[in-house]
Amino acid sequence: MTGRVHDILIECSPGETRAAMLDEDGALLELLIERLGETSLVGTICRGRVTRLEKATQGAFVNIGLADPAFLPRAKGLNEGQSLIVQVTRDGWGEKGPAVGRSFSLSGRYLVHRPGETTVRWPRSTSNRVKTELEPAVSAAVRDGEGFTVRRNAVLASPEGLAAEAEMLRVRWREIEAMADAPAVLLQEAGLVDRILRDYAPMGDIILDDRRQVADAAAKAGTIAPDLAGQIAFHDDPAPLFEAFGAEDQIDEALSRTVALPRGGTAVFDEVEALTAIDVNMGTAGGGRRGEDAVLSVNRTAAEIVARQIMLRNIAGLIVIDFVTMRSKANNRKLVESVRRAFARDRVTVDILGMTPAGLVEVTRQRRGVALSGLMLEAQRREAPMRPGAQACAALRAVLRQLGAGRPVLRCAPGVATALEGPLKAALDETVRRLGQPLELRADPACVGFEVLREGRS
Repeated sequence: MTGRVHDILIECSPGETRAAMLDEDGALLELLIERLGETSLVGTICRGRVTRLEKATQGAFVNIGLADPAFLPRAKGLNEGQSLIVQVTRDGWGEKGPAVGRSFSLSGRYLVHRPGETTVRWPRSTSNRVKTELEPAVSAAVRDGEGFTVRRNAVLASPEGLAAEAEMLRVRWREIEAMADAPAVLLQEAGLVDRILRDYAPMGDIILDDRRQVADAAAKAGTIAPDLAGQIAFHDDPAPLFEAFGAEDQIDEALSRTVALPRGGTAVFDEVEALTAIDVNMGTAGGGRRGEDAVLSVNRTAAEIVARQIMLRNIAGLIVIDFVTMRSKANNRKLVESVRRAFARDRVTVDILGMTPAGLVEVTRQRRGVALSGLMLEAQRREAPMRPGAQACAALRAVLRQLGAGRPVLRCAPGVATALEGPLKAALDETVRRLGQPLELRADPACVGFEVLREGRS
């Protein structure tokens, strides 16, 4: 597994769009999901109004037009009733509302504008050679005293493209500042397909299974990501896109509690509110040998797989990994370094805290968006059922795939039917449009999940 995105699969189905990032070996690196009625707010810029100050935490609650107020840390100098511009930094989760901040970032494909800052930042991974090559074009695009971050994708841009994007971001910020209503959304974060065109630079192709979305993505790429010309393709195959590339089975694995390791070992994931605990079991791995070298080899392999699963599952907060015990301090140091290397490609901030006296490796990972389990599972417990919304979208995909004679009937659990008749009604209507005939919903309390039937066949 290389860790670099090679192909991006985008499956556009009624109610839900899924994007899978694959490496050149077909391993699933990242899964993004956008579901009707459950859009992430991270990156959205709002004008809010302070409703309550919290002296104990020196924070404030801000009305940004949602059911729950957003929390703003470090609110010194603010007053109740005051209007201010904020940007959502974290979606609400559990019983917590969203979090917002007063530092702003407007992302383009090649640059990020940071109003209020006065310096140009470069990615830590930028080599001296690349920085030397790009500096003249960046200096020409950015004015003195402006805050910008140069994105990795900047190596793909022309000097004219950098300058045009910098000006577009400046104009966008001036328009945001001129908006006065509160509470109000001033700039909605881009949708899933637009974010992929903006943020990713795959080595291979961006493959979509919807011809209209292919045409739309190609047109947008011509404006915001000209370097992607020729890399947007249609999945012209009867096999479902995710199944054709082996992504569906890997998603199932990422939702399971136990993940198999090579040669018989396992890694067991338990997510609770305070932390995530991962237990590595050697099993028959190592071929029956229990020497330190064999255990270190198993642990290093497990470190790579566990890190990939953490990134894929979007697990955040405190993570505790219980590897197979080793006595050698030197080997324990090698293991911690292996964990650090395994997270090197992560797109969010990760701190490897080291190994505790009890032999547990502690990791903290920045929370960005909802964990995969939160998006897909009803509750984070053993053998948790899928959430009704996730089941409903999966059921609509299944309906569109089952062709043949007869009247289509979707037998499903009552919660699935409620989701399809409520927040996912537009997705149900789109499915009926694609089918070209009515779809009967049959809610059955005895049904676990859903079943697609064809009745009245001749």
